[in-house]
Amino acid sequence: MINLKNGYSIVSDGKSYTLVQDAIQKSKDGSETEIKKQISFHSTLSSALQGYSNCVMADLVANVDLDLKQVKQAINELKEELKAYE
Repeated sequence: MINLKNGYSIVSDGKSYTLVQDAIQKSKDGSETEIKKQISFHSTLSSALQGYSNCVMADLVANVDLDLKQVKQAINELKEELKAYE
C-alpha cells in the first residue's frame, strides 16, 4: 500500500491499482467502523496518482472558495507532492 496525504492510499492486487480513501461506515445500530472506501480502479500507478490528484483538487474546490492564484498554488504544491512518488 502507498499511503498518500488527505486520507488517500493506493493499494494493488499485483495486476492493478485501486485508489482508496479512509472513511467511517455507520451501521444501522449506530456503530462506526473505519474502512477504506474504493474511489477508482487503474491499470497503472501513474494513472492512480493522476486519480489522486483529481480527487484532491475536487475536494479542495468543493470545500474552499479560491481565486485563480490560489488554485495555481495548490496545483503546484500537489505536483511537488507527486514528484516524491516518481
